[in-house]
Amino acid sequence: MSYRKLYIFVEGNDDELFFKRAMFPMLLEHYTEVEVFKYAQWKRAKVEMFLQSIITLGYEYVFTADIDLMPSVNEKKRWVRGRFNGLDLGHIMIVIKEIESWYLAGCTDAMAAVLGISLPQTTNEITKEDFNEIAHHSRHHSHLDFMIELLKHFSHQTALKRNHSYKFFAERLGIAEAEANIS
Repeated sequence: MSYRKLYIFVEGNDDELFFKRAMFPMLLEHYTEVEVFKYAQWKRAKVEMFLQSIITLGYEYVFTADIDLMPSVNEKKRWVRGRFNGLDLGHIMIVIKEIESWYLAGCTDAMAAVLGISLPQTTNEITKEDFNEIAHHSRHHSHLDFMIELLKHFSHQTALKRNHSYKFFAERLGIAEAEANIS
């Protein structure tokens, strides 16, 4: 395999934790190196310079953002591109609704029972507030402990079925097929 490097731009710590724990193993089957860059902590000019250097070096990138209150994926993509010069719309991936929905998407029914929580069939509409309410009812003392426990038992196959934006992301990066071949 030739050298392939992927940068994943994420908003914050919860996003970084998710990608490093749940996605890196599969991504490293397709990429030589994967790095996460938390862009929300940096000034816009610095993010733009870093993005330009990645493009100049010929590395691949994905720029993620939660849909938040935007009415559509396309509007959120245009908003993100308007905020950061140099972004290609095709490299922007929108998490619906928020990254917490992806954490819950990979929770099997059996694991939900162990954790003492109930989950909807899909997590497409889960917000941070919904996640916190579910975490509050779990057997874990903190939000972070709950997230880590979910990631320890994360099922990509379940996530592909429970969340449309997770499935889109996995298919786009070619890891949905890789996971299907493992099962």
